[in-house]
Amino acid sequence: MMYYQELYKFVDVMKSEFEKRKPQVDWEAIERRKEKMRGYKDDLTARSKMQIKEKIDAGKKKMDRMRRRTIHKLKKLEPEENYRLKLTFTKSVMTLVLKTWAVCAGQWLLPWYYSITCPALIIWRVYSYWQHQWQYFCLDFCYFGNTIIAIILWLFPGSPEMFAVQFSLAHGMLYLGAFSFYNSLVFHSVDKMTSTYIHTVPVLLTFGIRWFPLEASRYWHSDFPTEFIPACLKWNVWAPFAILMAHTVFYYVLVYMILKPEEHIVTSFRYLKGKASTKAIFGPNPPYAVFVGMNIILCLTFSTLTMITYSSFYANVFAILLLFAFVTWNGAGYYVDIFRMSMVRRLEREKSNATKED
Repeated sequence: MMYYQELYKFVDVMKSEFEKRKPQVDWEAIERRKEKMRGYKDDLTARSKMQIKEKIDAGKKKMDRMRRRTIHKLKKLEPEENYRLKLTFTKSVMTLVLKTWAVCAGQWLLPWYYSITCPALIIWRVYSYWQHQWQYFCLDFCYFGNTIIAIILWLFPGSPEMFAVQFSLAHGMLYLGAFSFYNSLVFHSVDKMTSTYIHTVPVLLTFGIRWFPLEASRYWHSDFPTEFIPACLKWNVWAPFAILMAHTVFYYVLVYMILKPEEHIVTSFRYLKGKASTKAIFGPNPPYAVFVGMNIILCLTFSTLTMITYSSFYANVFAILLLFAFVTWNGAGYYVDIFRMSMVRRLEREKSNATKED
């Protein structure tokens, strides 16, 4: 109680002293000092803004100089790059013409063409993708399926049963891969043409052997079968399905149990999971089991459909035309849309430079 009384007395004394000294305070001086401090503050803010603006302008000028130097360097490299792109374009078109002739008239060329070019392109693909940290794409079923097709082509060329498996692999999951990975005929791009090759040339190879076996065997080391087994579930569906499941187990153990790639490294599952169509169907983050389940369903479905193309020449021709119409349409979209946008950006850049010079 005594503590609070002393406290109240102290407060009263302070109030009385303040009232005594209040008339002696120069309030105008305090206000002038406040105004002066506000002036300092405004001046400091203005100077800070000016310094920031000067730094931003200096940064823009530096970026503009760097951009000009980069454009100058690219212009120096442009003739060499243009030559390389033109050469790739020419080789791709000539190769397409050669494959067209081989499918229609020179089926004997198909086994040799596939045996020589497939290993070379896959080795180049592994080297190229390793540099971009895309090497895990080279463990996909597309490469595994091509390996099985090459083994059958060299070791079991005369077996009708093995050819049925070979045909279903090419016209099943490899055929589907062209649609899944949006392959396109972009003739100046080695990467895009290689991806298209992996999914389309096995189709052309097995088409030539299936419907022109004598011509396809002319210069091969062994004859292909002239009498094929009828389409059946055992060799056209269940055998490719067993190969897919063997690859699935191998892939899961190697990639997710042994290698365990870091999050920034792209795999086929991560690529497909990031597509808008996948997110729309399965949600933003589908598990790996969904990917495996979809592969099983698609394998069984398309392997069953291969029984139709295996049995009918016209159905096989229609399937090939549909495949090449798809990859050609995608290539046309690349040339029309992307090149047009590139020209628009170039015109905008030139217009911006002209405005700056004025």
